[in-house]
Amino acid sequence: MSVAKLPVTEIARIFERDPKEVKQIYRNWLTRRRENNQSVAPDIKLLAALSGLSTASISNFLRDKRGKLSGKNIERLGKLVEITGYVPSRAAQGLRKQQHNAVGIAMPLTSISPGFYLEILSGVHREADILGFHRFIFDITTVESRDAFFGQMPFLDIVDGLIAVGLYISPEQLHILNQHQLPVVTIHNRIKNPPVVANILPPNEHLLQDLIDQHLIKYHNYRRLAFVTLDTSNPLKMGATDFDDWSRVARNDAYARALALNDIPYDEHLIFKVAEHSFEEGYKSCDQICALNETLPPKEKIQAIVCTSDTLAAAVVTAASRKDIHIPVTGFDNLPLAKMMNITTVDQRAGNAGRLAFRHLYNALIYQKREGKFPALVEEGVDMRMVIRRSCGCEQ
Repeated sequence: MSVAKLPVTEIARIFERDPKEVKQIYRNWLTRRRENNQSVAPDIKLLAALSGLSTASISNFLRDKRGKLSGKNIERLGKLVEITGYVPSRAAQGLRKQQHNAVGIAMPLTSISPGFYLEILSGVHREADILGFHRFIFDITTVESRDAFFGQMPFLDIVDGLIAVGLYISPEQLHILNQHQLPVVTIHNRIKNPPVVANILPPNEHLLQDLIDQHLIKYHNYRRLAFVTLDTSNPLKMGATDFDDWSRVARNDAYARALALNDIPYDEHLIFKVAEHSFEEGYKSCDQICALNETLPPKEKIQAIVCTSDTLAAAVVTAASRKDIHIPVTGFDNLPLAKMMNITTVDQRAGNAGRLAFRHLYNALIYQKREGKFPALVEEGVDMRMVIRRSCGCEQ
C-alpha cells in the first residue's frame, strides 16, 4: 500500500493524532522494510506505531486477550486492522518462504452460468497439470461471500497465486494482496489498469450482434426474433455503477442494435427473461414463446429464437422438438453441449482464457522469484468466433 493509499486522516482521527505524524510514521516504516528487502504487508510493529500502543498490547488484541486495553482502544484497533488490511494468520508471518506449487481459483462456479465457468476451469486445469500445480477452487456466488472471501483471505497460506474469474475485486482489496506478495490474475474484471500481474479482458459481445444482424436477419431473412436472456439483476455486482451487470446489459444491447441496423422495431413482448442459464429456465421460456406464437397472426409469428447461452439454447431445442415444433435457435459460449446438439453459437473460447490466465500467473511467479517484484501489468483479450451449425436453419 502506498502512502497515498493509506487513509492517514482516518487513522489520525481514530487515534486522535496529527495526520502529518501518522503519515511520517508510515513513511519511516515503509522505508525500513524496503531497505531490508522485507514484505510491506502490515505487521504488528506498524499497528503499534500508528496507534501509539505497545506491540504487547497489539499482540493481546490480536489474540483476543484484553489485558490492560480499554474498550475504546479495542474498538480503535479493530478499525485499524480493517483499514490497513492486516491479516492475523500464520500466512502473514511466513508468506512466500516456500512455494506450495498450488494456485487458487475464485469464481461463481455454481451460479447462473456453471457451464461457462467449468470451461475456464478446464483450461486452468490443463496448464496447471503440465507444471504440477495443485488447484484450490473457491466458489463465490454472492456479494457477501465475495467480500468475506477477500476480507479473510483464507487462501494466503496455501497457494502461490490467485486467479479470480468474473468477480469484481476493488483496487483496495487488490493492493492488500500485493502487500502480501501474492500475484493475482483476473479474468473478465473490468477495472481500468488494475493492480494485478495480468487481466484477461472480457469480450465486447460484438459477435452476438453480428450473428443476429449478418446471419439471422440478412442471410436467413428472419425478422421476428425472440430473445431469451438473463434478467439484468446480478447477484455479483461488478463494482461501480457503470460496471454493474455489464455482460447481461451488453448482450441485450447487441440484440437491440442488430434490430436497429435492419429497421426492425424492438418489441418487449419478444424478450423472455430467465433467472439462470439452466435447462429448467430454457424449457420455461420455450413454453412461453410457443404460447405467445399461437396467439400471433401469421405475419407476426416468431421466426427464430436467440439465447444468451448454449444451455438455454439446448433446452429450447429439446423442448421444441418434444412439441414437434421446428424453429431456428442460436446460443452463446460454444460449450461441448452446443457441438453435440449442432447449435449455432458464439465461441467465447473460455478454455483459452483459463489457459492464458495460468500461463501469466506462472510467468509472474518465475519473474517474482528472479527479480523480487511483480512484472508489469499485461492486459490481453481472447478473440471470439462465430460457429455456424444446423440449429439456425443452415444445412451444415
